Amino acid sequence: MLTIKATLPTCNLPIRRVLAKLFQSFVYQTLDDREHRGYKHPNGKVFKAMNFRIAYRDNDILIKFVAIDKENEKVLAQKILLEGLKLGEIHITQTEVSLQNRHKEQRREVRVDGFVSTAIKDGTSSRKIYLEPKSHKFQEILYNNTLQKYQALFAKPYEGRLNIKLINQKPRERRFHYSKGVIKAWYAIYEIEASTDMIDMILDSGMGGDCMKGLGFVEVVKAVS
Repeated sequence: MLTIKATLPTCNLPIRRVLAKLFQSFVYQTLDDREHRGYKHPNGKVFKAMNFRIAYRDNDILIKFVAIDKENEKVLAQKILLEGLKLGEIHITQTEVSLQNRHKEQRREVRVDGFVSTAIKDGTSSRKIYLEPKSHKFQEILYNNTLQKYQALFAKPYEGRLNIKLINQKPRERRFHYSKGVIKAWYAIYEIEASTDMIDMILDSGMGGDCMKGLGFVEVVKAVS
């Protein structure tokens, strides 16, 4: 995992609603075009092999970026160290970067937390209806999405055990901004039972939808075994 700490020259610039879009653009401009195009499932759905989370308070930005290909984390780190962090027209030279290995051990059960997004289309319009983690439809979509992502990224169906269990969910949603749209997601804790490579995939590419829009980033809160 690549952690980026950046300090803006002034407090609370009006960029909060476009930060995810700006960092996404920085990633795509830095890495190989293959990562921008993504990996297509046989059903046509495209998945990305990376994920990020971004937080902005006062004049401090904290970004956590992960990728299945660890070289991509190193490439971003080197780019920032040599040239600074460029978010659109904002060039931040005061940055700190660090790399961390989140896969120090083999494990088949893990507890993670984060904001995971799933949605369905409104039957009468193109508007998205975002689902709560406690709903049956959310859990069905999340399960199928995870299997499809594995097949798309590794070019083979997943054949091991996969159980994603909701442990706890906050009652109120949080709004995330991407471009001119709003994405709703609920903070929740999940317990995952799966093969080691599936767990690593989830940690390195996120869960659910909108994973390269600042959603779906999960972190280990308690290793079950």
